[in-house]
Amino acid sequence: MTITQVAAAKLQKVLILPSPLVTAEAQRRILESQKCTVYLRPSAMKAEVDAILHDAPHIQTINIPDLEQFLHETESEPVTYSKTWDEGKNDPWLVFHTSGTTGNPKPVTWTHWMMASIDMMAAAPNIKDSMVHRAANHRLFTPTPSLHLTGMMLIIATTSYVNMTAVLGPSTALTPATVISVFQNTHIDGTLLPPALIDGLCLSEAGLAALRSLSFLMYTGAPLAAKSAALLTPYIPVVINGVGTTEAGGYFATHHEHRDDADAYLWLSFAQQKGAMFEPLIADGLHELVFTYPHLTRFETHDLWRPHPVHRDLWQIVGRTDDYVPLSHSNGLHASSLEPEITAHPAVKAALIGGHGRAKPVLPVQLVEEMAASEFEVESLRPYVEKVNARVHECVRLGMGRVFVASEEKPFLYIEKQSVARMQSLGLYEAEIEALEG
Repeated sequence: MTITQVAAAKLQKVLILPSPLVTAEAQRRILESQKCTVYLRPSAMKAEVDAILHDAPHIQTINIPDLEQFLHETESEPVTYSKTWDEGKNDPWLVFHTSGTTGNPKPVTWTHWMMASIDMMAAAPNIKDSMVHRAANHRLFTPTPSLHLTGMMLIIATTSYVNMTAVLGPSTALTPATVISVFQNTHIDGTLLPPALIDGLCLSEAGLAALRSLSFLMYTGAPLAAKSAALLTPYIPVVINGVGTTEAGGYFATHHEHRDDADAYLWLSFAQQKGAMFEPLIADGLHELVFTYPHLTRFETHDLWRPHPVHRDLWQIVGRTDDYVPLSHSNGLHASSLEPEITAHPAVKAALIGGHGRAKPVLPVQLVEEMAASEFEVESLRPYVEKVNARVHECVRLGMGRVFVASEEKPFLYIEKQSVARMQSLGLYEAEIEALEG
């Protein structure tokens, strides 16, 4: 994938990078919106691509060589990029798409200048100790493929601009056992992993030992579970949220000086960033992160943040404005800021607060693989539900009668960041939610 991305840049073509984890319909919608005319595919993905393009005969398909053929020793004729920086910096290069956590994935076009943001961040005199500075001159294991913006920034941009060495994951599905093997056979300074994989590694002594050998651990895509953080933060010098968006890239927030606090991994500082503002919302004491720059009047991230109760200029991301659950009486609650209270239960893998348009919220939970639904006592969730209710107005509180366990036949749906696809997963249980209404 990285080879084709560089080739597209040299040929001054725009390359669309649809994730195979989104539906064929969603991929086709992205291709149509970008007026795609050619689909490059490995021969092994012929059936999958044919399914995507079954009603798009105007898109030509071309089989691309396997990696071994790309890396043959025979010298190829060089292809040079003919434009200067000023001539080509604003040219479109790569089209990523949003994850679709709360709806349909949306295409986002990145230019050459946008991809150089790593270099601009590293050179900024007012910013120190960001994720970029942590990665510079170090070896970092990244399982994220370069069709995802995070993978692209690490594999091409960070290696090019700040001398990071990228250790790439295998093409097969990543498991805790695979990560342990990578750590044991390569010298890794740090890594960026989805929290679900970190949780899996924390279940074994070998996984804990692998993670605790790191100088820094970055997580992204979802909150890091408190039970995993408690096992790791005493041993890893820096555990930090690598937060960002497809539209804006990495936020490049910095770590902070209060590293001895038990919850230090939750908080980021934007004090060194010019243009970052937190605008208060009416409910819950939450703020939305907004960027304003001279060349850009306003960029609303739709990310929700909570200010630190003691340390000024420290912020914790707790969800998005589109995670808001509106109830029928015109009140509601921000679900993702409350769900970590439920996933603190050792048997709960994921929790979703729903009930859009209903009088009261609902709470389906998915259990960890080791726990059978028939053996789980829903009543054991009561102390965790009470923690949620202590944080919200009585008119939006959860009732134990509206808590249920997701069935093994209908597990929650996950996106490529290993976070739950909220609306799609709630949609699986529309009948069960309707039944609660009596």
